[in-house]
Amino acid sequence: MMKNWCIYIMMLLFFASCSEQQIIEETASSTKLAEHKSMTDAPQDTIMSLLYQARWGDGSAYLKLADCYRDGIGVKKDFFGMITMAHMAEWRGAINRIDDYIYGLQDGSDYKTLFLLMDSYRSYIQEDPDSIEQELRTRDSPEAKTLLGMITVDQGDTISGINMIKEAADQGCSLAVLLITIPDWKGRLRADATKLAIIAHRVPLAYLILGDLYYEPDENGKSNKQLAVEYYMKAEEHAVLGRHGAERVLDYYRNGGNIQLTEDDIKRLELIVQPKDVETE
Repeated sequence: MMKNWCIYIMMLLFFASCSEQQIIEETASSTKLAEHKSMTDAPQDTIMSLLYQARWGDGSAYLKLADCYRDGIGVKKDFFGMITMAHMAEWRGAINRIDDYIYGLQDGSDYKTLFLLMDSYRSYIQEDPDSIEQELRTRDSPEAKTLLGMITVDQGDTISGINMIKEAADQGCSLAVLLITIPDWKGRLRADATKLAIIAHRVPLAYLILGDLYYEPDENGKSNKQLAVEYYMKAEEHAVLGRHGAERVLDYYRNGGNIQLTEDDIKRLELIVQPKDVETE
């Protein structure tokens, strides 16, 4: 059984590859969450500023970026974008668990409701899955349709479930767009690199997946580490590079690989590999 939804798929594609090596001291989540609530406006220039801060290891900047995706401030409103940034905030030590961010959302928030519904579905052996599915069916959003499609696939109706996800992708759901490029959500089959490259500007996490695809040997034992590190650096530009990818870039560079890194690039990569507390203004 899959029993995985967007967070756990994201972890499979991204965070799971580096989680065993991550050692980050826990910080006071309530304090960090209170700090980031002060942002009331974030035009495009502020988004770029937050991305810059996040790339330098500022976990609170990730929380503000999560808010931007939640409310569509400076970026397109996006459930998966919110979850991605909140998860990065957790990884950077700004919160102890992603739940700290979710439970801090206003009651009645669509994104909070979707998260809680799917969190309940993960333990559906103890819960009533029919009530969760019915609630998703009443919500007229591509995100709800995507999650319902994932449940439908999980329950054995692959064709209907994939069709729901494709329809949600056509309606602009970034999670659905990502899912349809991955033939096997459990990771046993390689994703379609061509499709991933096309959607990467919409779903930056795709840059990271592309890095892994090209770095790791294919079925013929071939890899393309130069292209891989280029994609890893694209992921870094969008503040979604994890420790595993950063280590690979630094290793390639230090072993004479064909890539140009500035001193700042190296410092940021080293901060990803060896996270440090970053003071925020």
